[in-house]
Amino acid sequence: MDIARLYFSFVADLISVILMIGLFFNVRKLPENKSQLKKYFGYFSGLVLLMSVLHLLKSYADLQLGSYMMENFGTVSEVDDPLWLWTEMAAAFCDIFLSTVFLNMWISFLSWHLFDDRDFIRRKFWFGFTPLIISAAISAFSIPMAVTSKQGFIFFVIAVCIFFIIRIFYFLLALWLLKEYKKQNGYLRFFNPYVFFIPVFAGWLFQDIFSWGVSALGTTLGVILLYISIVAEFRYMDKDTGFYKTDFVEYLRKLIQKDRYNPCSAMIFTLDSPGEMAGFSGILKKTLPKECEPIIRSDKEVVVLTSVREKGPLVMVIEDVKAVSEVKTECTLKKKAETAEEFMERVL
Repeated sequence: MDIARLYFSFVADLISVILMIGLFFNVRKLPENKSQLKKYFGYFSGLVLLMSVLHLLKSYADLQLGSYMMENFGTVSEVDDPLWLWTEMAAAFCDIFLSTVFLNMWISFLSWHLFDDRDFIRRKFWFGFTPLIISAAISAFSIPMAVTSKQGFIFFVIAVCIFFIIRIFYFLLALWLLKEYKKQNGYLRFFNPYVFFIPVFAGWLFQDIFSWGVSALGTTLGVILLYISIVAEFRYMDKDTGFYKTDFVEYLRKLIQKDRYNPCSAMIFTLDSPGEMAGFSGILKKTLPKECEPIIRSDKEVVVLTSVREKGPLVMVIEDVKAVSEVKTECTLKKKAETAEEFMERVL
């Protein structure tokens, strides 16, 4: 059974490496205006690839030793080739440490993606980095103790328990950030955190409890599925302007039917010629609040759907745009007897 488990872990790790290499090259194809997203997923890809390689190295070391890892604690003087034992232990503890680095990076990504806050972890240094510092110290101490001490297995169990607590802390912090976002902004569009949480948490839990090496594969699947959920938005976007195309309206209709979207007003901008659209897009995107939907109605017109219920804030945005661009503008509110779908049909 142990040999079957080791071969299964080796294959799972090999699949993880192949998948992460594929994602790494896919991320590089993101448009230049998504440089921050490209950077974060580049980091994710590189880190998870390293974790997968360490898993693969550990699995191979396990196969060379011919026995399961727990039986090798404190036996450096008893094995024929101690290098494989040191490799096995170092890879195991480094992988556990990197999982906390990964979760720390995930918190940083959430802060940026949800709140456009790149410095959350830096501002909360002791809150965000202390678990990382503790896990690094535990890894450095536990590797030689697990190999050379007769109580090596005890050190391993203590280390795994502490790392488990640190992981839970980061998971709870992530859930808190998601809850805060939902409280402030409502439905998370083109971002499904559960496709990330479920495979990542399940992979780590399954490995820690049942000793099947699937944590790298679970982490890989979580990152890939999260990436797919985010980039799904790009197929609705015009490459030149970054505005939504008209087929985005069908997506909004589905959200309305699920009671997850309710447009209450619209701003309409009309340019003199189609050639001005690319330059105007930069101006408009800098001026619009985050929760607006700029949709191209024609090659000279952009309709911006909003959830604002009064004309005052719309007029302020329009005036800001007109201060830097010569464009025809108007705004309209949803009528009392009008449904959200009827309102969209009228303005679009």
